[in-house]
Amino acid sequence: MISTPTSPSSSWRTPAEASPDLNFVVRDLQRTFLRMGVNLRWYEQTWLGIPIWQLPDDLIALQRIVFDAQPKWIVETGTKFGGSAIFFASVLALMGRTPYTGGIITVDVHETNEARALLADTPHHLAPFIKQRLIGDAKAPATLAAIRAAIAADPGPVMVFLDDWHDGGHVYAELQMYADLVTQGGILIVADTTFADLADSPAGAPSEKYPDVRRSNPRVALRRFLSERDDFQVDTSYTANGISNFPDSVLRKVSGSAT
Repeated sequence: MISTPTSPSSSWRTPAEASPDLNFVVRDLQRTFLRMGVNLRWYEQTWLGIPIWQLPDDLIALQRIVFDAQPKWIVETGTKFGGSAIFFASVLALMGRTPYTGGIITVDVHETNEARALLADTPHHLAPFIKQRLIGDAKAPATLAAIRAAIAADPGPVMVFLDDWHDGGHVYAELQMYADLVTQGGILIVADTTFADLADSPAGAPSEKYPDVRRSNPRVALRRFLSERDDFQVDTSYTANGISNFPDSVLRKVSGSAT
């Protein structure tokens, strides 16, 4: 005869590792959506008619961050087509800012034809907010020196958005260099930490640029950075809900100041 446990808490009903917290279901669904969306080219969208590679939920989060942080300067690595620079400019304009003080500094190792046309050849009406458009390696001392000089000439709160090459070593080096630009209470964002979740999907297939997205990605760089510093804390209040490409990498500077 088989004896059946009667207690609702018996181990045959509830494994010891089970948890009543169902947030893992939401996290799994978010990860699945992102993996599907990237492979279905979710990024084919525009902001004010300009191509921009950001999720809609992230654009909402970014405008909240800019409004709350009230930065004088937004430093962006990864200009691409210029869409995110114009996005940040449009948020500043909606906040009542003028292009006569502070603004956006954007840098990319390559200049696209779209960015040149948008920001230089036939400037967009918001282009005056982009105070510097640097072409070169974001990690190069000359690049950082140019950014520091622009900020020093008109000091104020600084926000940093790292969104260029997603190799872990590159992102870690950027974090070390750009973190000190952020003023106390300011925000530093590491874009696309979800790059790690693309492994084993077509978008995350090994390539010359990204041979192993599982081992080398922005999330790996972020965790290493945070393990070595105590002046930044992760702030999930902007990305806790919805779908985000940087759900775990909005950092707030809690001590120190720009150097």
